[in-house]
Amino acid sequence: MSDMSREKIYGVQRSERNTRLLRVKVLRAIDLQRRDFLGGTGDPYVKILLQSNEHRNSIIDTARSRAIPKTLNPLWNQDFIFRVDPSKHRLAFEIYDQNKLTKDELLGMFFVDLNLNIPYESAEQPLLTRDYPLLKRSVLQRVRGTVTIGLAYMNPSTPPLTPGSAEIDNNQQNESGFEIIHHRDIPETLTEPPLLPGWEERKDASGRTYYVDHNTRTTTWSRPTGQATATSQRPQSQVGDRHQVDDIDSNHSQTGTSPTSPSTAANNVVSASDELGALPSGWQMSKTDNGRVFFIDHAHKRTTWIDPRTGKPSPSPDIQRELNQNGPLPAHWEVRTLPDGRVYYIDHLNKTTTWTDPRIAGPTVPYSRDYEAKYRLFRHHLPRPRSNVGNQFEFHVNRKDIMESSFRAVMGVRDTEVLKTRLWVVFDGERGLDYGGVSREWFLMLSREIFNPYYGLFEYSTIDNYILQINPFSGLFNEEHIKYFRFIGRIIAMAIYHGKLLEAFFIRPFYKMLLSKPITLADMESVDREYYQSLKYILENDPAELDLYFVVSEEVLGELREHDLKPGGQHIQVSQENKQEYIDLVIKYRFVQRIATQMNAIKQGFQDVLPLDSIKMFDEKEVELLISGLGEINVNDWRTYTMYKSSYTPDNPVIQWFWKAIGSFNAEERTRFLQFVTGTSRLPMNGFRELWGSSGPQLFTIEKWGDRTKLPRAHTCFNRLDLPPYESYQELRQKLIQAMEMSEAFEGVD
Repeated sequence: MSDMSREKIYGVQRSERNTRLLRVKVLRAIDLQRRDFLGGTGDPYVKILLQSNEHRNSIIDTARSRAIPKTLNPLWNQDFIFRVDPSKHRLAFEIYDQNKLTKDELLGMFFVDLNLNIPYESAEQPLLTRDYPLLKRSVLQRVRGTVTIGLAYMNPSTPPLTPGSAEIDNNQQNESGFEIIHHRDIPETLTEPPLLPGWEERKDASGRTYYVDHNTRTTTWSRPTGQATATSQRPQSQVGDRHQVDDIDSNHSQTGTSPTSPSTAANNVVSASDELGALPSGWQMSKTDNGRVFFIDHAHKRTTWIDPRTGKPSPSPDIQRELNQNGPLPAHWEVRTLPDGRVYYIDHLNKTTTWTDPRIAGPTVPYSRDYEAKYRLFRHHLPRPRSNVGNQFEFHVNRKDIMESSFRAVMGVRDTEVLKTRLWVVFDGERGLDYGGVSREWFLMLSREIFNPYYGLFEYSTIDNYILQINPFSGLFNEEHIKYFRFIGRIIAMAIYHGKLLEAFFIRPFYKMLLSKPITLADMESVDREYYQSLKYILENDPAELDLYFVVSEEVLGELREHDLKPGGQHIQVSQENKQEYIDLVIKYRFVQRIATQMNAIKQGFQDVLPLDSIKMFDEKEVELLISGLGEINVNDWRTYTMYKSSYTPDNPVIQWFWKAIGSFNAEERTRFLQFVTGTSRLPMNGFRELWGSSGPQLFTIEKWGDRTKLPRAHTCFNRLDLPPYESYQELRQKLIQAMEMSEAFEGVD
């Protein structure tokens, strides 16, 4: 034992009653979570916090171990002594990765209740130890590994007693060991129950765990715990009547329309029952602004059109009265409504569809990067199919097997000129005649299916938003994955050619690769904030102290693999002289090399229908609009869920001018500005109140910055706009447009 006079004692003062000296030995950790992609293994250390049982956020004292460099299996073997009151205190253990690039990152945590059968030390008995699995601090965190610690009270005058019990001898303590705190005190249970029938646990290329429901062919980040979990966060298979659309997927629509209207949902709660009877426990009804009923599942924190009592969507309201308030449509236009209440508009003159009401788009404002003008030019120069291939491509698909039946139909075409002819889609067993509506629905249904991570071809780019990226390990899920990627390329090109929209949103590098444009460091910020910060730190500082080499590490099916960025990379250290080459190679590997085969197949499929050069008049943001369309942006909702910093308030003249400028923008400019400040044109299901940043929920924020000579700058990872205090409305509006136009140069980030 260590000499007591030499050891620091943490915790409460000696004068407090009923205290004990507790020895805490932090031994080791095994298989900690890797935190980066750059090949480093981390420098883990342990922070021990003495907390009050009554006030858990109150920290009485803190001790910290030394950091063990470059390991995921650290051996600390350090002792700490705490003076504690077992009936009033508990210990929290937090394991961190000491990070020279950014702030230290939490690798996991666990708690120990001191009011338990903790043994006391003696010369005859060695210190008892126990392994503690690491727990998450938040649902979005990824943790793994265990930590081994030992606990013992030191030389007590009387053995510590548990409440209401007699003295316990050492043998009893040996058998019982230690206990983790009661279940009410921990974030989630340590022993997971078995998965429900038909479910499977998988890991993606980033090591993140997700769950596959083979019953409904859907995926979710949340571990299923009951029947209610069967509804996934991705679209479900479309079944039944041709006009029935799975409305749970409204959150994946570029329209921003959702079951709940952010500005009024709080006032629209109906009740927990109606003429059909009471809702199940934990459910509630509410109404959207247009009067349609939706259902709130408080247990799983989601909304849906589907009535849990009947399994059917709520009826769509009569929205014609609302539409008529805007006056008659322009010539050659038609308005239609999907079964989920979403309204879209058909321009029969140009044979296109849009979510934007042509009556409220506002007067066209001169704009140097006019997407609509480019689009008209693009359509004017589209190559027409050869005259000898006929004028119609008729094919049959099955709603219950939409992906496979569509794959057979489209990939079975040898003369791809046929894919440019008029589409005539027939759903098996249905009489619908395709004069544009059936094929439009087919593109929508198919896009929801082929981009579903269930099939392993794509994965979510981050755990906190649902932007997609190609899965570098797609071949593990589908032996014919390259054929399917070529099929996807054909579908994207067909949708563009025929003026239809796909419900799919990809990371920015995907669109840049489609255009054969180089990927830059700035592109990474909205995809992986931690990764971006690490590379930016290397760029701005001397990397010698980081001991990095031209190698990256990644986890493949639980196995850690290293990849040389250049021949002999494991022996080439990163220095001031070669760090730019290192960063370029890391970005190339992260976004290009790992998925080169899949991306080439998509390009090949695209060129089966259209030459890739035909879309190079667009930039990557415009290609996103070309594929997914312009979303309807509710300015009032945006304004309601906006935060202000650095002396800006809603009543500040600059802020008033800002919202006036946003209101004056047409649909294209609003979408471009949303891309500028958030990195995407896609809104969450419930609008602006559910915007996500790189580390969780993050409302759009306007912060005062700089002077009037500066352009506004955007931080897409934080959904933040740095807005200088301009002196007039005209100046502010001009600067906003100029910043959007110039975002091509600096990618809208600081």
